Amino acid sequence: MGVRTTLIEIYKKLTTYDKKIGIITNGVDNLYPERVDRFINNSVTAKTCAKIMSTYLSAKGFGKVNDKIIVNSKEKTTLQKFTTQIARSLSKQRGVFINVTYTLGYEPASYKVLPYNSCRLGKKDDDKYNGKIGVSDDWENKKLKEIDITFIDVFNNNKKIVKNQIANEKGGTELEKLGNYRGQILYFNLDDEYLYALSQVDAVLKDCDSEAQASIYKNRSLRKGFFGKTIVITKPLAGSLTDYADATEYNEALSERDNFKETIDSFIGAEDNGGVIHVELEHDSENFDQEIKFENIDSNIDDKIFEYTESSVFDNILMAFNSIPSGLIRPVNTLFGQSANAIEQMKLVYQDNTRTERNEMLELIRFLMGIFVKPVVGLELEPLVIETQEEDDTTNK
Repeated sequence: MGVRTTLIEIYKKLTTYDKKIGIITNGVDNLYPERVDRFINNSVTAKTCAKIMSTYLSAKGFGKVNDKIIVNSKEKTTLQKFTTQIARSLSKQRGVFINVTYTLGYEPASYKVLPYNSCRLGKKDDDKYNGKIGVSDDWENKKLKEIDITFIDVFNNNKKIVKNQIANEKGGTELEKLGNYRGQILYFNLDDEYLYALSQVDAVLKDCDSEAQASIYKNRSLRKGFFGKTIVITKPLAGSLTDYADATEYNEALSERDNFKETIDSFIGAEDNGGVIHVELEHDSENFDQEIKFENIDSNIDDKIFEYTESSVFDNILMAFNSIPSGLIRPVNTLFGQSANAIEQMKLVYQDNTRTERNEMLELIRFLMGIFVKPVVGLELEPLVIETQEEDDTTNK
């Protein structure tokens, strides 16, 4: 019971009504979707997983009708592209916002997947119904006002409701009003027990960040650290002013030292000259090895230091994306390791792991196409991997 209470309290903190801009915030700072995108894009594992999951959700599409059905003639969006766009949003955010426009006959005329980050639910009415969805590309702007947000009606394909919404638009003729009508927005949420969907990486956001930070640390160590440097040791190229007859002679010595450093930088190369350290010994020597000597400090970043952390982070992210088999992310050369059959089995396993999300997405697309201006029925997603059954030897006897 204590855990449940904590979860409820956390959830309430994530979604609050902001009176200033008229929307329900997604996250304590209203930037949860943006933060999720950044974490995924900064993590090579999470980004790869999202791409793979998206592929398994959209599968091979709907066969021959993929490119024949146009769901948005203005943007030339085919059913295949529409399906892919939905799958991408679901694989990252577990939700998708779809803009629906209508004909004069009050039937859905086009569909468009909106950037998930751009949309926020509007205020609920007395019946706990969100009547509007706010759209903005500038949620990070602290000075954003309600007037700066475009509010669009929530999806409801009841023809009387659509007719009234169009009638309330500015314009003279019904056609002109329809031209000014922004349509409606359908919000599809795989986590329908929550007001906003929890991202696929919600439980592993810190793991995504850890992977990104490990990469940044290694890069900074190589660029700015004391690794991969070249030390040039020479005798004193210029002493103090008291070692010379006059200031002119001293300045000439300083100039020679500067010329020497420029020559070394040129010798090392423009890209690596920041890695040269010049050390002047405090004594003269007749030994040439001490006149000028080059010492290299090799990079000693030990990957084993990060091995456990990176491995655990990798595993956690894979589990977050419906337990993607690691072989689909890091395939081993089949000549030396995993067989082609093993890879095929991994694909079948992951196809089954994503079955629930894929079926829910299919149900959504079937619904949308069933109410389309030219209804389409009987749509079936073609599996990405076809399971083959081994022939029973007894049938051949």
